[in-house]
Amino acid sequence: MAKGMARSLEDGRQRGLLDFAYRLDLYRLMTLLRQAPGETKAVVFGSVTDANQGLWRHAANAGFEVVTVERGFSGKEKRMDTSLVTRLCRDVYRFGDPRRDHITLVAGDGDYEPVVKQLVADGFTVTVLYWAHASRELREAASAFHSLDPYIADLALA
Repeated sequence: MAKGMARSLEDGRQRGLLDFAYRLDLYRLMTLLRQAPGETKAVVFGSVTDANQGLWRHAANAGFEVVTVERGFSGKEKRMDTSLVTRLCRDVYRFGDPRRDHITLVAGDGDYEPVVKQLVADGFTVTVLYWAHASRELREAASAFHSLDPYIADLALA
Protein backbone atom coordinates (compact mmCIF):
# COMPACT_ATOMS: atom_id res chain seq x y z
CA MET A 1 0.00 0.00 0.00
CA ALA A 2 2.84 2.40 0.87
CA LYS A 3 4.28 1.89 -2.60
CA GLY A 4 0.90 2.60 -4.21
CA MET A 5 0.57 -0.94 -5.57
CA ALA A 6 -2.67 -1.70 -3.68
CA ARG A 7 -5.66 0.32 -2.51
CA SER A 8 -6.00 -1.61 0.75
CA LEU A 9 -4.46 -4.50 2.64
CA GLU A 10 -7.22 -6.80 1.39
CA ASP A 11 -6.65 -5.65 -2.19
CA GLY A 12 -2.95 -6.43 -1.79
CA ARG A 13 -3.68 -9.85 -0.30
CA GLN A 14 -6.12 -10.77 -3.06
CA ARG A 15 -3.63 -9.74 -5.71
CA GLY A 16 -0.65 -11.35 -3.94
CA LEU A 17 1.18 -8.04 -3.53
CA LEU A 18 2.52 -8.44 -0.02
CA ASP A 19 6.03 -7.02 0.31
CA PHE A 20 8.04 -9.73 2.00
CA ALA A 21 11.22 -7.72 1.41
CA TYR A 22 10.24 -5.09 4.01
CA ARG A 23 12.10 -5.57 7.27
CA LEU A 24 11.35 -3.62 10.44
CA ASP A 25 14.42 -2.15 12.13
CA LEU A 26 13.91 -2.96 15.78
CA TYR A 27 16.56 -0.43 16.87
CA ARG A 28 14.48 2.29 15.23
CA LEU A 29 11.27 0.94 16.74
CA MET A 30 12.91 0.95 20.18
CA THR A 31 14.00 4.56 19.63
CA LEU A 32 10.38 5.44 18.85
CA LEU A 33 9.14 3.60 21.94
CA ARG A 34 11.68 5.33 24.18
CA GLN A 35 10.29 8.74 23.21
CA ALA A 36 7.52 8.19 25.75
CA PRO A 37 8.30 9.63 29.18
CA GLY A 38 9.58 7.28 31.86
CA GLU A 39 11.36 3.96 31.76
CA THR A 40 10.76 1.73 28.75
CA LYS A 41 10.48 -2.02 29.22
CA ALA A 42 9.90 -3.71 25.90
CA VAL A 43 9.17 -7.36 25.28
CA VAL A 44 8.88 -8.96 21.85
CA PHE A 45 7.20 -12.31 21.27
CA GLY A 46 7.86 -14.68 18.41
CA SER A 47 8.76 -18.18 17.35
CA VAL A 48 12.10 -19.44 16.12
CA THR A 49 12.60 -20.84 12.65
CA ASP A 50 15.78 -21.52 10.70
CA ALA A 51 15.10 -18.36 8.69
CA ASN A 52 14.53 -15.93 11.58
CA GLN A 53 17.16 -16.73 14.23
CA GLY A 54 18.99 -13.49 13.42
CA LEU A 55 15.80 -11.53 14.07
CA TRP A 56 15.76 -12.48 17.74
CA ARG A 57 19.43 -11.50 18.18
CA HIS A 58 18.61 -8.18 16.47
CA ALA A 59 15.68 -7.67 18.86
CA ALA A 60 17.77 -8.45 21.95
CA ASN A 61 20.58 -6.16 20.79
CA ALA A 62 18.03 -3.38 20.23
CA GLY A 63 16.98 -3.62 23.88
CA PHE A 64 13.95 -5.89 23.71
CA GLU A 65 13.45 -8.81 26.02
CA VAL A 66 12.83 -11.71 23.66
CA VAL A 67 10.25 -14.38 24.45
CA THR A 68 10.03 -17.19 21.95
CA VAL A 69 7.49 -19.99 21.83
CA GLU A 70 7.83 -23.24 19.97
CA ARG A 71 5.86 -23.72 16.80
CA GLY A 72 3.13 -26.32 16.69
CA PHE A 73 3.47 -29.73 15.07
CA SER A 74 2.33 -28.30 11.73
CA GLY A 75 5.06 -25.65 11.84
CA LYS A 76 2.61 -22.81 12.46
CA GLU A 77 2.87 -20.29 15.27
CA LYS A 78 0.85 -21.40 18.26
CA ARG A 79 0.19 -19.82 21.64
CA MET A 80 1.65 -16.46 20.59
CA ASP A 81 -1.35 -14.30 21.49
CA THR A 82 -2.02 -16.12 24.75
CA SER A 83 1.65 -15.94 25.73
CA LEU A 84 1.68 -12.19 25.19
CA VAL A 85 -1.61 -11.62 27.04
CA THR A 86 -0.52 -13.84 29.94
CA ARG A 87 2.76 -11.97 30.34
CA LEU A 88 1.09 -8.57 29.93
CA CYS A 89 -1.51 -9.35 32.59
CA ARG A 90 1.04 -10.80 34.99
CA ASP A 91 3.37 -7.81 34.70
CA VAL A 92 0.63 -5.17 34.81
CA TYR A 93 -1.34 -6.58 37.73
CA ARG A 94 1.73 -7.62 39.69
CA PHE A 95 4.00 -4.63 39.15
CA GLY A 96 1.92 -1.94 37.44
CA ASP A 97 0.32 1.20 38.79
CA PRO A 98 -2.24 3.00 36.60
CA ARG A 99 -1.14 6.36 38.05
CA ARG A 100 2.44 5.78 36.93
CA ASP A 101 2.60 3.19 34.15
CA HIS A 102 1.63 3.60 30.53
CA ILE A 103 1.28 0.52 28.32
CA THR A 104 2.09 0.54 24.63
CA LEU A 105 1.08 -2.44 22.54
CA VAL A 106 2.68 -2.73 19.11
CA ALA A 107 0.15 -5.04 17.52
CA GLY A 108 -2.96 -4.82 15.41
CA ASP A 109 -4.74 -8.13 15.98
CA GLY A 110 -8.29 -7.88 17.27
CA ASP A 111 -7.56 -10.80 19.61
CA TYR A 112 -5.92 -8.25 21.93
CA GLU A 113 -9.09 -6.14 22.23
CA PRO A 114 -10.44 -7.84 25.41
CA VAL A 115 -7.22 -7.36 27.41
CA VAL A 116 -6.80 -3.77 26.21
CA LYS A 117 -10.41 -3.00 27.05
CA GLN A 118 -9.96 -4.48 30.55
CA LEU A 119 -6.71 -2.61 31.20
CA VAL A 120 -8.32 0.69 30.20
CA ALA A 121 -11.36 -0.08 32.40
CA ASP A 122 -8.92 -0.69 35.26
CA GLY A 123 -7.44 2.78 34.82
CA PHE A 124 -4.37 2.07 32.72
CA THR A 125 -3.51 4.18 29.71
CA VAL A 126 -3.00 1.83 26.78
CA THR A 127 -1.67 3.09 23.48
CA VAL A 128 -1.74 0.86 20.42
CA LEU A 129 0.89 1.42 17.73
CA TYR A 130 0.43 -0.41 14.47
CA TRP A 131 -0.12 0.06 10.77
CA ALA A 132 -3.38 1.78 9.81
CA HIS A 133 -5.09 -1.54 9.06
CA ALA A 134 -5.11 -2.52 12.77
CA SER A 135 -8.35 -4.04 14.02
CA ARG A 136 -11.05 -1.41 14.45
CA GLU A 137 -12.13 -3.01 17.75
CA LEU A 138 -8.57 -2.86 19.09
CA ARG A 139 -8.14 0.77 18.05
CA GLU A 140 -11.41 1.70 19.73
CA ALA A 141 -10.60 -0.20 22.95
CA ALA A 142 -7.27 1.58 23.41
CA SER A 143 -6.82 4.92 25.14
CA ALA A 144 -5.04 6.05 21.98
CA PHE A 145 -4.09 4.61 18.60
CA HIS A 146 -1.17 5.86 16.53
CA SER A 147 -0.55 4.55 13.05
CA LEU A 148 3.00 3.61 12.18
CA ASP A 149 2.25 4.26 8.50
CA PRO A 150 3.92 7.71 8.49
CA TYR A 151 7.08 6.02 9.82
CA ILE A 152 7.22 3.16 7.31
CA ALA A 153 10.43 4.43 5.68
CA ASP A 154 11.98 5.50 9.01
CA LEU A 155 11.37 2.08 10.55
CA ALA A 156 12.71 0.11 7.60
CA LEU A 157 15.87 -1.92 8.10
CA ALA A 158 18.45 -0.41 5.78
